[in-house]
Amino acid sequence: MTAGRGDAAPARLSTTSLLIVLLALLTGCGIGAQSREEPVPVADALPTPPRPPGSGGDDELVVYFVAGARLEPVTRSVPSRRPQDAVDRLLAGPTRAEAGAGLRTALSPQHLTVLTGPDGGTVTVAVTRSFTTIGGGDQLLAVAQVVWTVTQFPRIDDVRFLFEGALVAVPTDEGLTSRPVDRADYASIAPRPDAPTGTPETSPSTPGSPR
Repeated sequence: MTAGRGDAAPARLSTTSLLIVLLALLTGCGIGAQSREEPVPVADALPTPPRPPGSGGDDELVVYFVAGARLEPVTRSVPSRRPQDAVDRLLAGPTRAEAGAGLRTALSPQHLTVLTGPDGGTVTVAVTRSFTTIGGGDQLLAVAQVVWTVTQFPRIDDVRFLFEGALVAVPTDEGLTSRPVDRADYASIAPRPDAPTGTPETSPSTPGSPR
């Protein structure tokens, strides 16, 4: 029993010596609070995940207001690039700054609804009574604003208008018609030649081309 107690003493000394050596090594390595910030290498940073389609963000489209007696295109940021988004931005009218610069709209406050997607290149827009009662020269401008705004999208060549389920006869450069109308029907009030038109490059046909 005495021998057993004597053997335990060197073991405790060996353990103590080992702890002292480890403490000295750790102190020498500088483990502890980092004294200064180190830049994270780009390769080690977590990559930004791609934005899922339809998750939001800003896209741009064109809406057409009126400057003098012609259409004038302006860009708008939108969460998604759809015909209804374009119509909604159009109906919101010019900003105060744009109005101060001479832009206006021939469309009275109202709601227009893009009912269907393109059917053989034609899109249908449902209008309210406010649309049908626009008077004077603003009739031509108001219809042209909608037509030019909606036909900036691929596969949309022309527009037809419905009121309470019936086709609406709208003015064109050649007179009233209830057929689908396109940009060529409003050549007399088209934007300046140097103005952006919003015509998509991927469109299978060029809006405003002769039919």
